[in-house]
Amino acid sequence: MLYLATQFAWFLLAAFAMGLVFGWLSGNGGPRSFASVPIAGLALLWIALAGLVWFRLINDQAAFWIETALLYLLAYAAGCLIGSLFAGQAQEALPALSPPSPRLALPQPAPALPPAVAEAKTVAPMPKVAGEDTFAGKRPAGFTAARGGQADDLKLIKGIGPQNQERLHALGIWHFSQIAAWTPQNVEWVGAYLAFPGRIEREDWVAQAATLARTATTIEAVTEAPLSGAALEGKRPGNLLPAARGGKPDDLGLIDGIGPAIAETLNTLGIWHFNQIVALGPDELRFLAHHTGFPGRDVAEQWQAEAKILAGGGETEHSRAAKAKKRKRKR
Repeated sequence: MLYLATQFAWFLLAAFAMGLVFGWLSGNGGPRSFASVPIAGLALLWIALAGLVWFRLINDQAAFWIETALLYLLAYAAGCLIGSLFAGQAQEALPALSPPSPRLALPQPAPALPPAVAEAKTVAPMPKVAGEDTFAGKRPAGFTAARGGQADDLKLIKGIGPQNQERLHALGIWHFSQIAAWTPQNVEWVGAYLAFPGRIEREDWVAQAATLARTATTIEAVTEAPLSGAALEGKRPGNLLPAARGGKPDDLGLIDGIGPAIAETLNTLGIWHFNQIVALGPDELRFLAHHTGFPGRDVAEQWQAEAKILAGGGETEHSRAAKAKKRKRKR
């Protein structure tokens, strides 16, 4: 074996170096940590193999390879032991580490405001407009922004066009409910501000706004409230309106199967015109049928077919009969 050691000295040195590195990396706990490895088992295996060679139980080429392997193993083990010893001494020489400093508290986002408080932030004093103090009456309270960022279409009120709507927005008037809450003093002040005193009273903006506010609330409830039972079928129409365009709804009673009660139900839902029914898809028609109390889509499809004719200016047998009946009543 001494002969082999001299012949493979450089290779044995490399094995020792490898063991030294391994012992240093894995022996941070010192010799005790290294001793936890199953050294006894490896030592017994080494002695057993060495005995087989020394007592010539294995000869020739096999004995040569076993002796070579034992030498490499011995060099590697010596390197591991010495490396772990040096690692343990270095660990003991290190100063005790101070406990980690407490983590700095990061700034937390401000808690979300309750809805009532968030809305109150929009009810702030509005900037004055030119000549405000010279107008008779009292300026209505305004919002700095529309609730939820969604303003009502004030043009649905007869007498309010794009220009008047813009001027009302400048006062902080965004919703039907605000106009519906105007007092006579508010009406007088806004009439002077818009430069047509008396027009708001003549066209009854306050009553129109109250009706539109109720309709908008009903549509919102129908759109957002979960339905139950059979009414769960279908899809809510996406073309609902808070009021008829220009304040002039179509006579839905000209459609066969739609009487006054169903027409009122459709208006409450937000259906005011023939072309709204024409534009509905299959799932929306099914929803419409269930909403009016006619489960199934056949009835709604019949309504849609007649609405298409009426929307194009045509007549159906039922519409002609319905108009004739109305003319007789007027006589």
